[in-house]
Amino acid sequence: MNNKSVLLFFILVFATEVYSQHINIEIARIHPEVQTSLSNGGWHLDRYKEMEPLDAHKKILIADLKGPGIIQHIHTTRHRPEEVFARGIVLEIWFDDASEPAVMSPLADFFGDGCNGESMYFSSLFIECAPWSYNCYIPMPFKSRARVYLRNDTDESATNYSYVEWETLPEWDTELGYFHATYARKSFQLTKDSKETFFETEGTGHFLGRQFSIVTDEDYFRDFSIVMEGNNEVDIDGQERSIDYLGSEDSFTFSWGFRDTYIGLRAGMPFMETDFSRQYTRLSIYRFHNHMPIRYNKSLKWSINWRQETVFTQNPRWQERVDAGGCWVDYASVYYWYSTHPGGYRHQAIRPVEERRMIMLNPNR
Repeated sequence: MNNKSVLLFFILVFATEVYSQHINIEIARIHPEVQTSLSNGGWHLDRYKEMEPLDAHKKILIADLKGPGIIQHIHTTRHRPEEVFARGIVLEIWFDDASEPAVMSPLADFFGDGCNGESMYFSSLFIECAPWSYNCYIPMPFKSRARVYLRNDTDESATNYSYVEWETLPEWDTELGYFHATYARKSFQLTKDSKETFFETEGTGHFLGRQFSIVTDEDYFRDFSIVMEGNNEVDIDGQERSIDYLGSEDSFTFSWGFRDTYIGLRAGMPFMETDFSRQYTRLSIYRFHNHMPIRYNKSLKWSINWRQETVFTQNPRWQERVDAGGCWVDYASVYYWYSTHPGGYRHQAIRPVEERRMIMLNPNR
């Protein structure tokens, strides 16, 4: 080992030790001014029989919290993949006096349980798909009020138990942002001229992460070739391509395509089906940017651009398949971010339950 390697080694050891000591110090610090609380919802048996159950076509309140405070953990029941509840139940979170929810997403998608609730068990820094339950550990500060709802859009009553763990804040810190998450569904024919915008927001804040469930029945896209090649372009405050990831797989921190399931603290592929046993191939993937959030002061726009993929535009088969009516892809996405505003984001309308469960490719449109 040369002198430079030795120096880098000791720097790494020192940095790791400092970080470890910081974590240990923080968890050991006593805060008598902070109150820890729990809010229950959904269950209506035993001592909780007065709670409102999550019956068909009902929206129930899980937590109504008075601030300033911070939600530290949301726990809720997971359901079988073959049931309607994975995407049939919607999570809504409202902050302060905002006119729109800051969070609106089908339950499974919000918790990274991709492709309508078929992900393997996994645990990341922020979301967790555990045996029979979902957990979210994303901090959610609020100044005056926070409300957490579950909305059952299905024709069936759901057996559910949910709770919210939260703490009071001694005072509101104006540097704190409000957590947001939005679900969107996009189905399109992927051609050599495709450039699709997946997320846009205005204001001031920073981008935390995203989750995709991608489906295609195109044989030419087997193993998500072509699909993975689109450059991920992030426009910040009106500046085009402030961030430009070469390929979708690299933007999720992987290389050479989407090859196998993998679970990491910040990125993972908790579900993959590429053998065309159902005449289509499916993928669920997530990434969080907490190591370095993508910050914006006016606006942020995230697009995927396939127009520069010359190695494929020179292959006539892609165009032949497009001309024959093929090359359709279905993206269900959840984007996570923080904003200085408590709400007001205009979420995409969520499709009816049966359409949410369908694969939204050309024959199903």
